[in-house]
Amino acid sequence: MQSTRAYGSGHKPQAIMKQKKIIIIADSVSMPRHGVAYEETWIHMLKREFPAYDIMDRTARGSTSTRLVTEGGGGADLLESYMPDIVILQIGMAEAAPRLFDKRGLEYALVSRYMPPRLRQRYIEYIKKRRVRSPEITDVAPEQFRKNITAFFERAKMISARIILIPILPTTDEYARKSPHAPKNVERYNAIYRETAALFENVTIVDPFRPGIDINAISIDELHINPEGSKLVFNALKPLL
Repeated sequence: MQSTRAYGSGHKPQAIMKQKKIIIIADSVSMPRHGVAYEETWIHMLKREFPAYDIMDRTARGSTSTRLVTEGGGGADLLESYMPDIVILQIGMAEAAPRLFDKRGLEYALVSRYMPPRLRQRYIEYIKKRRVRSPEITDVAPEQFRKNITAFFERAKMISARIILIPILPTTDEYARKSPHAPKNVERYNAIYRETAALFENVTIVDPFRPGIDINAISIDELHINPEGSKLVFNALKPLL
Protein backbone atom coordinates (compact mmCIF):
# COMPACT_ATOMS: atom_id res chain seq x y z
CA MET A 1 0.00 0.00 0.00
CA GLN A 2 1.48 3.33 -0.98
CA SER A 3 0.84 6.59 0.84
CA THR A 4 0.63 9.84 -1.08
CA ARG A 5 3.65 12.13 -1.18
CA ALA A 6 3.27 15.73 -0.01
CA TYR A 7 5.41 18.30 -1.82
CA GLY A 8 5.86 22.00 -1.39
CA SER A 9 7.49 24.52 0.89
CA GLY A 10 8.11 23.21 4.38
CA HIS A 11 6.79 19.73 3.66
CA LYS A 12 8.89 16.57 3.70
CA PRO A 13 7.94 13.68 1.42
CA GLN A 14 6.04 11.02 3.33
CA ALA A 15 7.59 7.55 3.47
CA ILE A 16 6.13 4.88 1.24
CA MET A 17 4.84 2.01 3.37
CA LYS A 18 6.16 -1.40 2.40
CA GLN A 19 3.43 -3.82 1.37
CA LYS A 20 3.54 -7.04 3.36
CA LYS A 21 4.17 -10.04 1.11
CA ILE A 22 2.86 -13.47 2.09
CA ILE A 23 3.45 -16.64 0.08
CA ILE A 24 1.28 -19.70 0.68
CA ILE A 25 2.77 -23.11 -0.09
CA ALA A 26 0.10 -25.75 0.36
CA ASP A 27 -1.33 -28.97 -1.04
CA SER A 28 -4.84 -30.08 -2.00
CA VAL A 29 -6.01 -29.91 1.64
CA SER A 30 -6.23 -26.13 1.17
CA MET A 31 -7.59 -26.08 -2.37
CA PRO A 32 -11.17 -25.88 -3.66
CA ARG A 33 -12.83 -29.11 -4.72
CA HIS A 34 -16.32 -30.58 -5.11
CA GLY A 35 -18.20 -29.37 -2.06
CA VAL A 36 -15.68 -26.63 -1.21
CA ALA A 37 -15.89 -23.47 -3.31
CA TYR A 38 -12.83 -21.27 -3.69
CA GLU A 39 -14.60 -18.60 -1.63
CA GLU A 40 -14.85 -21.15 1.21
CA THR A 41 -11.13 -21.89 1.38
CA TRP A 42 -8.98 -20.32 4.10
CA ILE A 43 -6.75 -18.87 1.39
CA HIS A 44 -9.60 -16.80 -0.03
CA MET A 45 -10.68 -15.85 3.50
CA LEU A 46 -7.21 -14.42 4.15
CA LYS A 47 -7.24 -12.46 0.90
CA ARG A 48 -10.63 -10.99 1.80
CA GLU A 49 -9.53 -10.18 5.37
CA PHE A 50 -6.22 -8.60 4.34
CA PRO A 51 -6.80 -6.86 0.98
CA ALA A 52 -3.74 -4.62 1.45
CA TYR A 53 -1.38 -7.60 1.67
CA ASP A 54 0.24 -9.17 -1.38
CA ILE A 55 -0.85 -12.79 -0.83
CA MET A 56 0.69 -15.18 -3.35
CA ASP A 57 -1.04 -18.56 -3.70
CA ARG A 58 1.40 -21.33 -4.66
CA THR A 59 -0.77 -24.33 -3.79
CA ALA A 60 -0.49 -27.52 -5.85
CA ARG A 61 -2.16 -30.89 -5.53
CA GLY A 62 0.13 -33.62 -4.23
CA SER A 63 2.71 -31.11 -2.95
CA THR A 64 5.66 -32.51 -1.03
CA SER A 65 8.74 -30.93 0.54
CA THR A 66 10.62 -31.71 -2.66
CA ARG A 67 9.07 -28.53 -4.11
CA LEU A 68 10.82 -26.49 -1.44
CA VAL A 69 14.26 -27.43 -2.69
CA THR A 70 13.69 -27.89 -6.43
CA GLU A 71 10.99 -25.59 -7.83
CA GLY A 72 12.46 -22.84 -9.95
CA GLY A 73 15.99 -24.07 -9.34
CA GLY A 74 16.80 -24.93 -5.75
CA GLY A 75 13.33 -23.88 -4.63
CA ALA A 76 13.73 -20.21 -5.57
CA ASP A 77 10.22 -20.05 -7.05
CA LEU A 78 8.82 -20.63 -3.57
CA LEU A 79 11.05 -18.19 -1.71
CA GLU A 80 13.95 -16.09 -3.04
CA SER A 81 12.26 -15.07 -6.28
CA TYR A 82 9.48 -13.39 -4.27
CA MET A 83 11.33 -12.37 -1.06
CA PRO A 84 8.23 -12.73 1.13
CA ASP A 85 7.86 -11.39 4.65
CA ILE A 86 5.84 -14.45 5.68
CA VAL A 87 5.57 -18.00 4.37
CA ILE A 88 2.52 -20.07 5.29
CA LEU A 89 3.49 -23.71 4.82
CA GLN A 90 0.91 -26.52 4.75
CA ILE A 91 2.21 -29.70 3.12
CA GLY A 92 3.05 -33.25 4.16
CA MET A 93 0.05 -35.50 3.73
CA ALA A 94 1.17 -36.71 0.30
CA GLU A 95 4.71 -37.58 1.36
CA ALA A 96 3.75 -39.14 4.69
CA ALA A 97 1.13 -41.40 3.10
CA PRO A 98 2.05 -45.12 3.18
CA ARG A 99 2.22 -46.50 -0.35
CA LEU A 100 1.70 -49.85 -2.07
CA PHE A 101 4.58 -49.33 -4.50
CA ASP A 102 8.04 -47.88 -4.07
CA LYS A 103 8.46 -45.38 -6.90
CA ARG A 104 12.18 -46.09 -6.87
CA GLY A 105 11.65 -49.86 -7.19
CA LEU A 106 11.54 -52.29 -10.09
CA GLU A 107 7.91 -53.29 -9.56
CA TYR A 108 6.71 -49.72 -9.90
CA ALA A 109 8.78 -49.22 -13.04
CA LEU A 110 7.31 -52.34 -14.65
CA VAL A 111 3.74 -51.47 -13.68
CA SER A 112 3.87 -47.79 -14.67
CA ARG A 113 5.97 -48.03 -17.82
CA TYR A 114 5.26 -51.36 -19.45
CA MET A 115 1.82 -52.64 -18.45
CA PRO A 116 -1.10 -51.70 -20.70
CA PRO A 117 -3.63 -49.49 -18.87
CA ARG A 118 -6.26 -52.20 -18.45
CA LEU A 119 -3.77 -54.76 -17.16
CA ARG A 120 -2.18 -52.15 -14.90
CA GLN A 121 -5.51 -51.37 -13.26
CA ARG A 122 -6.28 -55.05 -12.72
CA TYR A 123 -2.85 -55.61 -11.21
CA ILE A 124 -3.23 -52.66 -8.83
CA GLU A 125 -6.65 -53.88 -7.70
CA TYR A 126 -5.14 -57.34 -7.11
CA ILE A 127 -2.33 -55.87 -5.00
CA LYS A 128 -4.75 -53.72 -2.96
CA LYS A 129 -6.58 -56.86 -1.84
CA ARG A 130 -3.39 -58.66 -0.79
CA ARG A 131 -1.05 -55.99 0.47
CA VAL A 132 -1.29 -53.32 3.17
CA ARG A 133 0.20 -49.91 2.40
CA SER A 134 3.64 -49.96 3.99
CA PRO A 135 4.68 -47.19 6.43
CA GLU A 136 8.23 -47.59 5.14
CA ILE A 137 7.26 -46.81 1.54
CA THR A 138 6.58 -43.10 1.10
CA ASP A 139 7.04 -40.57 -1.69
CA VAL A 140 9.64 -38.74 0.40
CA ALA A 141 11.56 -40.67 3.06
CA PRO A 142 11.49 -39.19 6.60
CA GLU A 143 15.14 -38.17 6.67
CA GLN A 144 14.91 -36.59 3.23
CA PHE A 145 11.84 -34.71 4.46
CA ARG A 146 13.90 -33.45 7.39
CA LYS A 147 16.70 -32.31 5.07
CA ASN A 148 14.26 -30.53 2.76
CA ILE A 149 12.48 -28.53 5.43
CA THR A 150 15.71 -27.75 7.29
CA ALA A 151 17.20 -26.29 4.13
CA PHE A 152 14.04 -24.27 3.46
CA PHE A 153 13.85 -22.93 7.02
CA GLU A 154 17.50 -21.90 6.83
CA ARG A 155 17.03 -20.11 3.50
CA ALA A 156 13.97 -18.30 4.89
CA LYS A 157 16.02 -17.20 7.89
CA MET A 158 18.69 -15.79 5.58
CA ILE A 159 16.17 -13.47 3.91
CA SER A 160 14.42 -12.60 7.22
CA ALA A 161 11.22 -14.39 6.25
CA ARG A 162 8.95 -15.70 8.97
CA ILE A 163 7.41 -19.16 8.49
CA ILE A 164 4.01 -20.12 9.86
CA LEU A 165 3.82 -23.89 9.77
CA ILE A 166 0.55 -25.85 9.75
CA PRO A 167 1.19 -29.50 10.70
CA ILE A 168 -0.21 -32.42 8.73
CA LEU A 169 -3.85 -32.80 9.73
CA PRO A 170 -4.92 -35.87 11.72
CA THR A 171 -6.14 -38.91 9.82
CA THR A 172 -9.87 -39.46 9.49
CA ASP A 173 -11.39 -42.76 10.53
CA GLU A 174 -12.03 -43.62 6.88
CA TYR A 175 -8.44 -42.95 5.86
CA ALA A 176 -7.11 -44.98 8.80
CA ARG A 177 -9.40 -47.84 7.81
CA LYS A 178 -8.03 -47.89 4.27
CA SER A 179 -4.43 -47.29 5.34
CA PRO A 180 -3.88 -48.54 8.91
CA HIS A 181 -0.32 -47.22 9.13
CA ALA A 182 -1.27 -43.69 8.07
CA PRO A 183 -1.82 -42.31 11.63
CA LYS A 184 1.64 -43.54 12.66
CA ASN A 185 3.26 -41.89 9.65
CA VAL A 186 1.45 -38.59 10.13
CA GLU A 187 2.74 -38.42 13.70
CA ARG A 188 6.22 -39.43 12.51
CA TYR A 189 6.43 -36.59 9.99
CA ASN A 190 4.79 -34.09 12.35
CA ALA A 191 7.42 -34.98 14.95
CA ILE A 192 10.09 -34.06 12.39
CA TYR A 193 8.28 -30.76 11.82
CA ARG A 194 8.29 -30.03 15.57
CA GLU A 195 11.92 -31.04 16.08
CA THR A 196 13.13 -28.98 13.14
CA ALA A 197 10.98 -25.93 13.87
CA ALA A 198 12.39 -25.83 17.40
CA LEU A 199 15.82 -25.07 15.90
CA PHE A 200 14.64 -21.91 14.12
CA GLU A 201 13.39 -18.72 15.75
CA ASN A 202 11.73 -17.67 12.50
CA VAL A 203 9.40 -20.72 12.45
CA THR A 204 6.08 -20.78 14.31
CA ILE A 205 3.81 -23.81 14.43
CA VAL A 206 0.08 -23.15 14.54
CA ASP A 207 -2.20 -26.18 14.82
CA PRO A 208 -5.84 -25.54 13.90
CA PHE A 209 -6.56 -29.26 14.39
CA ARG A 210 -5.53 -29.40 18.04
CA PRO A 211 -6.66 -32.26 20.31
CA GLY A 212 -10.36 -32.05 20.93
CA ILE A 213 -11.22 -31.21 17.32
CA ASP A 214 -13.17 -34.02 15.63
CA ILE A 215 -11.37 -34.33 12.30
CA ASN A 216 -14.22 -36.45 10.91
CA ALA A 217 -16.71 -33.63 11.53
CA ILE A 218 -14.67 -31.07 9.57
CA SER A 219 -13.71 -33.29 6.62
CA ILE A 220 -15.44 -33.53 3.28
CA ASP A 221 -13.81 -36.85 2.44
CA GLU A 222 -11.09 -39.09 3.88
CA LEU A 223 -8.31 -36.54 3.24
CA HIS A 224 -9.69 -33.03 2.80
CA ILE A 225 -11.31 -30.46 5.09
CA ASN A 226 -14.74 -28.94 4.54
CA PRO A 227 -15.63 -25.22 4.80
CA GLU A 228 -15.80 -25.47 8.60
CA GLY A 229 -12.28 -26.88 8.60
CA SER A 230 -11.15 -23.96 6.45
CA LYS A 231 -12.61 -21.54 9.00
CA LEU A 232 -10.56 -23.20 11.73
CA VAL A 233 -7.37 -22.64 9.71
CA PHE A 234 -8.31 -19.03 8.94
CA ASN A 235 -9.07 -18.24 12.58
CA ALA A 236 -5.77 -19.77 13.68
CA LEU A 237 -3.76 -17.79 11.12
CA LYS A 238 -5.52 -14.42 11.37
CA PRO A 239 -3.93 -13.24 14.66
CA LEU A 240 -0.43 -14.07 13.36
CA LEU A 241 -0.62 -11.82 10.30
